[in-house]
Amino acid sequence: MKPLRVLALIQLLILGIMLTAAGTSGNTAAQGSLPTAAARPGWQWPLAGEPAILTPFDKPEQKWLAGHRGVDLRAAEDTSVLAPHRGKVAFRSTVVDRPVLVIDHGSGFVTSLEPVSSELAAGAWIEAGDNVGTVATGAHCSKRCLHWGVRLDGEYIDPALLIRDLRPSILLPLH
Repeated sequence: MKPLRVLALIQLLILGIMLTAAGTSGNTAAQGSLPTAAARPGWQWPLAGEPAILTPFDKPEQKWLAGHRGVDLRAAEDTSVLAPHRGKVAFRSTVVDRPVLVIDHGSGFVTSLEPVSSELAAGAWIEAGDNVGTVATGAHCSKRCLHWGVRLDGEYIDPALLIRDLRPSILLPLH
């Protein structure tokens, strides 16, 4: 077998072992990771640049327990909110005291952004980077922020994993 094919097979084997371990352990960080545990092409932050994360993702061990099912990004009121990926607006309305925008990206990915004031109607198609609204009042956190939540097939995942590749580096032999 050629060395590059062997290397690729070893990498797939290691990834499979990591995914199996993540799926069976009680590690909450692993439970919030993507199936490939890698950044996904075409995703971007819902704010310009790389915003500061005020409150990180914290998936609870059980669905009914307290946790933080998204990330809070530092943002001033009236800051432009950008589509993190192409998709279709699934919902735009007020939930309790906050305006919420939900985008269905397909392939099981659904984004929720709050508080976001938007004029988009449900069913509107948007591209990654399109301005979808502005950060509104009715803050989710004590400081001004934008809460970005992402579900994959109904399970909350860490949105930062869509942007950053947080996998550990694995060095393999050249031969």
